[in-house]
Amino acid sequence: MFGVVALVAASLLTPPGPVTIDVVSLSGDGCRPGTATVAMSGDNQAFTVTYSDFVVQAKGAEAKKSCTIAVELSHAAGYTYGVERTDFRGFVHLGEGERGTQRSSYRFPGYPTRHGTQVYQGPMSDNWQVTDVPDGVQHGPCKGRKPLTIEAELKVTGKAGMMTMDSTDSSVSSTFRLSWQRCGGE
Repeated sequence: MFGVVALVAASLLTPPGPVTIDVVSLSGDGCRPGTATVAMSGDNQAFTVTYSDFVVQAKGAEAKKSCTIAVELSHAAGYTYGVERTDFRGFVHLGEGERGTQRSSYRFPGYPTRHGTQVYQGPMSDNWQVTDVPDGVQHGPCKGRKPLTIEAELKVTGKAGMMTMDSTDSSVSSTFRLSWQRCGGE
């Protein structure tokens, strides 16, 4: 019982004061300027990336789009964070024999990259959602903070399949759940 209480308490750790998030860079045909926004949650336990035009459609061949976003979190000294879990959502429409693939990765420069891949087979026409939980949380450096780079890719193979990670009402987003950790010796 004590182990469960300690685990819950550790997952709710946040640095004191406000935590803000800034986009350092944004690139890719899945997130042209003005089509992706990033926001920190009110409890500082997660941030979201909302795409308004991340759509890929096959036109007789394989098609793919990607988005790379580098973000920096500003928070109190003596803490660092890592991505504990990521939720991706969207819509997929695939005919017989068509395939849709969602790939993601996130990393701090100089640290191991975390990857996730989900494949959908046609026929199907439905919303999709996947939760990526890495084997272990890679926390960023305590000194010399570095930006977190997030890469997302959608790929469709087939005649006319379509896959999105977007929404006309901006309600579909990717949510990155954070694991905060105190830095030792600071």
